Amino acid sequence: MLKNGVAMTANGKSDKREAFTGLMTYGTLGIEMGVSLAIGLGIGYVIDRWLNTSPVFTIIFMIFGLVAGMRRLYALWKRIEKEDERDNDK
Repeated sequence: MLKNGVAMTANGKSDKREAFTGLMTYGTLGIEMGVSLAIGLGIGYVIDRWLNTSPVFTIIFMIFGLVAGMRRLYALWKRIEKEDERDNDK
């Protein structure tokens, strides 16, 4: 169905809006991964400088930041999987 030259889906949302929403969801994922890793590295670096224990806490908190980013990736994957199941049931 066309409305004002824009293809509309069955529920009335435009394809452009859905594409933009998907782009924003996946686009922020990379930013979230980078920020969580940077925060972990920053905290570890500050603790290492404070305790004079060079790379120990930097590595530990870098791993924590990486795990936090991966948890976010997993949560997004599960949400998308649930939305796909809901869309397929219709």
